[in-house]
Amino acid sequence: MTTLDARQIHVGSRNLNPSEGWVPFEWVEPVHGPQVKGEVLVIRPAGTSGDLKAGLWRTGPGIAGCAQDGSCHVKYSAPDADETVVILEGSAELTVTSTGKRYHLEAGSIMSHPKGLDITWEISSPFLKKFWVLWDSPHPGTSGTDLHVSHISADPENWTPYKWVEPAHGPQVCGELFTIRETGATGTLLCGLWRTGVGIAGCEADGSSTVAYTAPLGDETMLLLEGRAHLVNEETGEEYDFVAGDVICLPSGLPVRWTSQAPFVKKFWVITNEAPPAA
Repeated sequence: MTTLDARQIHVGSRNLNPSEGWVPFEWVEPVHGPQVKGEVLVIRPAGTSGDLKAGLWRTGPGIAGCAQDGSCHVKYSAPDADETVVILEGSAELTVTSTGKRYHLEAGSIMSHPKGLDITWEISSPFLKKFWVLWDSPHPGTSGTDLHVSHISADPENWTPYKWVEPAHGPQVCGELFTIRETGATGTLLCGLWRTGVGIAGCEADGSSTVAYTAPLGDETMLLLEGRAHLVNEETGEEYDFVAGDVICLPSGLPVRWTSQAPFVKKFWVITNEAPPAA
C-alpha cells in the first residue's frame, strides 16, 4: 500500500446495491472448515496500520449459502479479526457456543465480535444486510468471551463530552461520546456513538459545530446515523457532503475539517490502531 493510498478518504453508503462489486463471502473456520455464506462489498480496503477493512454484507434468496427463502445458518468464529457490525436490514438470532448465551439482533442493533469467539447466526428470511468493520493487529490485546451488543438508538445516562488533543491545535472538546467497546483482541479497538446538537459541548446555539480533526487515536470508520455533515480534506481541498446512511473512512493523521450541520448529528464510529492502548 502506498503512502498516498494510506491517506485516502474512503466513502460509501449503506444503500449501495450495484450490479457489480458484490462477491461471495468465503473464509475458513478452524473447526468447521471452508465456508461460503452471503455476499460482501468492500468500501474500505485498508488502513494506516494493522489489517483494517470495512463494507457491507448481505444474505437473501439466490445468494451463496442461503436457503431458498433467503434465511441463512452461519457458524462463525471471526478467526482472522475482530468484527464490529451495525444491522441495517433484517434480523437474526445469535448464540455463543461456549456459554449458550443468546442475542436477538435487528435493524439498528450494534454488535462487536471478539476474534476467535465461536457463535451461530440464524438469519431470518427474507434477507439481512449489515455494515461491518474487520480489524486485526500483530499486537495482542484482550481476548473476549462474549459479544458487545448495543443499539443505534441507545440513550444512556453516561454520555460524556468528547475530549481529545489535536497535535496542531491542542486540547479539543466537541460533542458527546458513548463507548460500547474499549478493548480489542489485538491492538486498539474502540467503538461507540457520538452526537452533536443544541446544548452539547463544543456546539453552537443552533447545534452545529466545526472542528479541525486528524483522527489522532487511530483510523476512524464511521456510519452516519442522523443529520448531515460536511468534510474538507485540508491536504487536497476535496470536499464531501454526507447524509444519514453514508460511510466515512478517515486515515489517522490526515488533517480534515468536520462540520456537523444544525440541528444535530449522530454517528457510529470505530477507531483502530495497531499499537495497544496507551497505559
